[in-house]
Amino acid sequence: MAVAEQRPIAAPETCYHCGEPVPAGVSLFVDIDGQARPMCCPGCRAVAGLIAGSGLDSFYRRRSSYSERPGEPADTAGEYRVYDDPELAGDFSSSNADGSVSARLLLGGISCAACTWLIEQALSRVPGILAASVQLQHSRLDLRFDPARIPLSEIFARVEALGYRPQPFRADTRREQLSREYRADLRRLGVAGFGMMQVGMFAVALHAGDLQGIEEQYRGLLRGFSLLVSGFVVYYAAGIFFRTAWRHLRQGALVMDLPVALAIGLAWLASAWATLTGSGQVYFDSVVMFTFFLLLGRFLEARVRRHYALAWFDVEAALPDAVSVRHEGQWVTRPRRLLRPGDRVLVRPGQTVPADASVVDGIGAVREDTFNGEHLPRTVHPGETIYAGSVNVESALQADVLVDFAHSRLAALQQSVDAARSGKPKLARLADRIAGWFVAGVLLLTAGTAAVWLQLDPSRALWVSLSVLVISCPCALALATPAALTAAAASLRSAGVIVRGENALESLGRCTHLLFDKTGTLTEGSLAVERVLVLGDCDARELLELAAGLQQFSNHPISRAFANTPANTAFAQVVHIAGAGLEGEYDGLRYRMGSAAFCRALCPVLPEPPEEPLYWVAMCREEQPLAWIGFSDPTREEAPAVIAAARAAGVRVGMLSGDSSPRAAQLAAELGIEVTGSGLQPQEKLRRLRELQDAGAVVAMVGDGLNDAPVLGAADASFAVAGATDLARAQADFVLAGDLGGVTRSWGKARACRRIILQNFAWALGYNLLAIPLAASGHVPPWAAAIGMSLSSLLVVTNSLRLHRSGVAAPEVLRG
Repeated sequence: MAVAEQRPIAAPETCYHCGEPVPAGVSLFVDIDGQARPMCCPGCRAVAGLIAGSGLDSFYRRRSSYSERPGEPADTAGEYRVYDDPELAGDFSSSNADGSVSARLLLGGISCAACTWLIEQALSRVPGILAASVQLQHSRLDLRFDPARIPLSEIFARVEALGYRPQPFRADTRREQLSREYRADLRRLGVAGFGMMQVGMFAVALHAGDLQGIEEQYRGLLRGFSLLVSGFVVYYAAGIFFRTAWRHLRQGALVMDLPVALAIGLAWLASAWATLTGSGQVYFDSVVMFTFFLLLGRFLEARVRRHYALAWFDVEAALPDAVSVRHEGQWVTRPRRLLRPGDRVLVRPGQTVPADASVVDGIGAVREDTFNGEHLPRTVHPGETIYAGSVNVESALQADVLVDFAHSRLAALQQSVDAARSGKPKLARLADRIAGWFVAGVLLLTAGTAAVWLQLDPSRALWVSLSVLVISCPCALALATPAALTAAAASLRSAGVIVRGENALESLGRCTHLLFDKTGTLTEGSLAVERVLVLGDCDARELLELAAGLQQFSNHPISRAFANTPANTAFAQVVHIAGAGLEGEYDGLRYRMGSAAFCRALCPVLPEPPEEPLYWVAMCREEQPLAWIGFSDPTREEAPAVIAAARAAGVRVGMLSGDSSPRAAQLAAELGIEVTGSGLQPQEKLRRLRELQDAGAVVAMVGDGLNDAPVLGAADASFAVAGATDLARAQADFVLAGDLGGVTRSWGKARACRRIILQNFAWALGYNLLAIPLAASGHVPPWAAAIGMSLSSLLVVTNSLRLHRSGVAAPEVLRG
């Protein structure tokens, strides 16, 4: 009996979820499968709403009996108990060979590296959870747990108890979450910016009144308006700092949001007290300005993470939504997401392969530049495997699905990118640990100052402590690096280098190794006729016209090499033999162009191709060999100068290529670079790069393809060339809008940026060492502390702006 026939039919007066009668007067409904379904209680409505909201409406179509009525609200895991059903959880979890279960959860409310630390540390202490890893850029929690010791519902509940919003990880759900969080961040930033302008105008009037005189009633009115506006900014816009600080305090962790929240809260409360009592100074303008600039920095960082996440969704979106599947002797169209191992699919010419599958019928060719960066297709026969994301460029293929998408080769490539990104910020994890000690030091210093002044002069204890808290706020120190990086990045953008990962500028200035991909990076990424070896009585021009006449009937990448060649249009009855070549008739004779075996079947005396490392294609007619045509991928014109500049600077230059042909070694010899690997898969490229980094190297990588995304993400600094795939551009720190010369221009600017950063650090540290003792001794009032902090930050920013000039460093800077 079909599952749909086992589905329980709910009467209008019974609960659609548990089947119990709906009490009189209760009007609760949940929209499931496009219909309003009645619910008997808030518990059923909550669980049913969770299922429907997660896109799991099919649960109700599959069940064979009513669900159990949810427990009392006191049961914290009750609303998530539905996910303990293995069938329902199958969309976002999978069983492992050792009996454990791996699952992916989408987290709402995650904002920074400290959040990842908190979640991982809290869950690692829970018995039954074997591994917990948070991917910040995707807001995703990867879990491995023992279902016999802890149910999935309890893990959901524990994550929620930490203050985050867990739900099953799905690409469409993640998109919606990203959009919601982006709008919320933008609203907070807008409120803070509007409040800063309004309170700033009131502050100007108050300061002018202090200098020129102002009646007390007007002073009180301006302070009152400032109190209301800044109070809303602190509650709505700055509330995220207070919530984050409290969430981590509950887990025993100190984060940078704690002194930020204390500074904002104490400054606002002290100003509010001064306003209500008509005494002292007010700092409403400093509060809202501080809030605005902090939110602006976080908003820009969140935009970068959002871009990275959406890039991977676009990769999976390239797979077809609908697939032709063999069912009961007929080809029917089904959604790709419903494909299961064993299903037979039809992949027509020009279509993207929907899943990893084994060819059972047909001979064709698939372009796999997604995985190896090579534009030449691979010929496939029955019994060979084709992979999701590759493109069928020749005849139709029938293939049996081997695995679902989660276990496909493309998914493994996605995981490699995730691993590269998650493993990249080693310094960020060190900064998190240092931040805890720094926060503790600031708090102890402030508390010590308050304790001393409570003994000396209790009336000044609050204001002196606030001065210490404000003046020790490391704004200049925090701006020392990002201000210089931002200015350098702006200068590079104006010179045609799009900077996506500004932090990589610092690493680029210390680079010891420069690695290149070959195809599409050092080369143009398109085939061109390099040599024609004439074997018969035709000249080279006539042979190329004959070849162009045959290739006009093909969509193979080789055909594009003849786009500008005059074609012989007299060919008739041209046929394309998948995986072999082309055959046609001209002047009463049969001609062939393609592989050696294909041509020798018509012309057995065809000689072997030359040993020169080119991509050779044979051409013949009946009983007469005509030519071997060699194709090459032209080297970029600027590549030799870029490599020479790098070598002159003492940087080791290498190549990580997916091309297994002799062309890689030949190109390396031409350019004078060291070949560090050819014929490499994405994971092998990543391993080679990690080996260099483990040996102490600082590595910059230049690439263009989807297969380069993991190594671009893992490199200390990475470049995507013009025309790179969307994912390569998303994972790279720099995107070259022009030629490869942008690599050396970026390098020169990075070295100048490093010098500016060291200058900024020297000033910021010197300022703090001088100002904190003065503030603690009571010589710096809060208003002066705020001004001093602002002036220190302004000096750092002004020094950094020297990097933002119209000109950028020339390649000669590399030798300095």
